[in-house]
Amino acid sequence: MKKVIFLLVIMIAAVSSNAQNLKFKVEGMKDTTVFLAKYLGPKLYYADTAQSVKGVATFDGSKHQRGLYAVVIPGSQYFEFVHDNEVVDMYVGDSKDMIGTMKVNKSPSNKVFYDYIMFMTQKKRKSTVIEGKYKETKDEKEKEKLLEELRAIGKEITAGQRKLFEENKDKFIGVMVRMSMDAELPDPPKDENGVITDSNFVYNYYIEHFWDDIPLKDPAIVRTPVFHNKLDKYFSKNGVIQIPDTITTYAKKLIDQMDAVDQENKVFQYTVHHITQKYEASKIMGMDRVFVYMADNYYCGEKNEAYWMSEENTTKLCERADKIRNTMINEFAPMLILTDTTEKNWINCYKIDAEYTVLYFWDPNCGHCKKTTPKLQVLYDKKFKDRNIEIYAVGKATGEDFEAWKKYIADEELTFINVGLTKNIYNTALEDPRPLMQHTTIQSLNYTDTYDIYSTPRIFILDKDKKIKFKQLSIGQLEEILDNLTGHGDDEKLFPKEDPANGHDPDGGHDPNDGGNHEGHNH
Repeated sequence: MKKVIFLLVIMIAAVSSNAQNLKFKVEGMKDTTVFLAKYLGPKLYYADTAQSVKGVATFDGSKHQRGLYAVVIPGSQYFEFVHDNEVVDMYVGDSKDMIGTMKVNKSPSNKVFYDYIMFMTQKKRKSTVIEGKYKETKDEKEKEKLLEELRAIGKEITAGQRKLFEENKDKFIGVMVRMSMDAELPDPPKDENGVITDSNFVYNYYIEHFWDDIPLKDPAIVRTPVFHNKLDKYFSKNGVIQIPDTITTYAKKLIDQMDAVDQENKVFQYTVHHITQKYEASKIMGMDRVFVYMADNYYCGEKNEAYWMSEENTTKLCERADKIRNTMINEFAPMLILTDTTEKNWINCYKIDAEYTVLYFWDPNCGHCKKTTPKLQVLYDKKFKDRNIEIYAVGKATGEDFEAWKKYIADEELTFINVGLTKNIYNTALEDPRPLMQHTTIQSLNYTDTYDIYSTPRIFILDKDKKIKFKQLSIGQLEEILDNLTGHGDDEKLFPKEDPANGHDPDGGHDPNDGGNHEGHNH
């Protein structure tokens, strides 16, 4: 009896040791090093190597987690396969046509995967032919016929994807295909006259069902580009409405469905990182509020759940969020009290009685500022002054810049409010800032940090209550916005928006520290 049990254990061990062998043969491939690459989002990373013998390379699948992988052969050629804890045995008949000559000897998942690839390739080819005919024809009836054919192909694809998913729900290939599908949308409700009664019904349904059937706690989903693409689409103009508060609401709702405790499960990490990075780098005005929300809720303080971040990088990210927090849209602008060129008159931006106040940060030695500042004076003379719009211009005036600042103001005859952290005030503050506190504030003396001025010029618009309404504007944008706000939207534009002299031109902005390169943070 003991002998039988012993032999059974050996047999089970032997089966287990070979249970996840990943074997690939490429016809005509010389003996060489073959790489196994794994996906993390849309990018491939080397994960393993094997030496091919007579065109055959074998990897130990038990060393690797479930997901979409690629076998990379000499010449930077590769083909993909699904690793789902199965024995994999695949054969490529021609390295010049790996997909077309692919044969899956073992692995139910990869048989489904390559059938799906061929199915989608066939439909794509048919669509391409029809689209070409559509572009060439001028006959409206023919165009409608061709559009109907394209719609029919779209329905065939959706039906094929749905069938594949229903038959493979327990396999990763099923999950991967499901992630590539959009929610099937019902018709909106209508009254007895056929009039739609809820114009937001379809959109709300689409957003609420966007993640249906997606196992958000399964770490394998980040090991394919499909999850990344779906996440990117969800937080784009084709998904959640691009309003910061709406984005943060849906971000929390999504993240709450993930496993934040299990550090081996990368779905939470990937999603939090993706959203944070996306909105820190966003060029859309006001989206930095999302970045601050993510920092506050997942990285900083007692809520820090970013276990993958070093203490140094976490500190940098949280400091960055604190800087941005000062200048978020619809928040009160930090008060500035600085002196004019006499170094005697302290001017408080909050004391300016204006319908709108333009905050303008500039540097007299910045080439880009030298193009922008005279245009600002033109706008002030010809438009802003008569509309109760004031400009509070903060120039770089410390050290050797002090004389250059004064000279530029005089030479260009700048008549709007000009203030700065002047040479003598700066030197006094270095020794002991306390005597200055009867005139100004620490946040004024540190205005570059207070307003996150890492490059110049920078333009903000404040309303009469001194709330920030717009920021990071070009001269053209400034003119158009203030024309619209003051009922002059149809007025001739002196500096159209296409004007290249804008405040965030990556080639034109001036960074006093590093020449204009604003370095991001590794999350």
